[in-house]
Amino acid sequence: MAQRRDGERQGETVQSVARALTLLDALGESRNEVGIAELSKQVGFHVSTAHRLLATLIAQGYARQNPETGRYGLGAKAFHLAESYLGQMDLRRIVRPVLERLSHTTGETANLVILDGREAFYLDKVESPQSLRIFSRIGRRAPLHCTAAGKVLLAGRSSAEVQRMLGQNALERFTPRTIRSTEVLRREVEAARADGFALDREECEEGATCIAAPVRNARGETVAAMSISGPTLRMHPERLRELTPIVVCTGAEASERLGYGVTIPSVRRNPPHTAGRKAR
Repeated sequence: MAQRRDGERQGETVQSVARALTLLDALGESRNEVGIAELSKQVGFHVSTAHRLLATLIAQGYARQNPETGRYGLGAKAFHLAESYLGQMDLRRIVRPVLERLSHTTGETANLVILDGREAFYLDKVESPQSLRIFSRIGRRAPLHCTAAGKVLLAGRSSAEVQRMLGQNALERFTPRTIRSTEVLRREVEAARADGFALDREECEEGATCIAAPVRNARGETVAAMSISGPTLRMHPERLRELTPIVVCTGAEASERLGYGVTIPSVRRNPPHTAGRKAR
């Protein structure tokens, strides 16, 4: 008898878990909060069963009840689970198809860049098919202050974090166009934060121009920058006006793949005017 009761309990436990997951699925499929009667009918459970399971899910943080309407929705822990799943997926693998399309569409070298300490780290790239191109390599490290990707990564941090990362020292010079003033760089970072993209016109390497846009995760955090780089001779103001929205939209698409529910943004600044702004 004892063995049979244990078996029954084990069966009931498994059934309860399955039913709880069914409720979570139903809550996830509902665009709005849902009432207990509607939810019970949707999943085929008795109201008392659904109510008991929901009480457990609420206690554990996987569901919530609106105190004003009494209706139910997903809890914060359900979103954390989804975010953890996305976080465990390989960023490079997820974004790679988008990166390849960016290079194919623009004809330029496309890069996926992440923040590593106080440097930009090139996690992945797709080389330009053109004979005249800017070479980069996976594993390359570059300064934040003179690269388009670096500015975008800084823009994804708070002003206080940016200040701590940059300090008050003069910035290293790589070309005559390299920004040397932290105050000027802060303005560039603020512009990148507001506009959703950044430019590097021969600030890191003479003859090279880059455009970068952020890649965000489900929390809206900037986890990477997606950029294209090409010879300045080819990246003239008119072409920058054509390419900048493509980079911005591609960054938004990559963000969507990571769970960030974005509407593909429009470019606020006039790219040719921005492109003509001299680096300081």
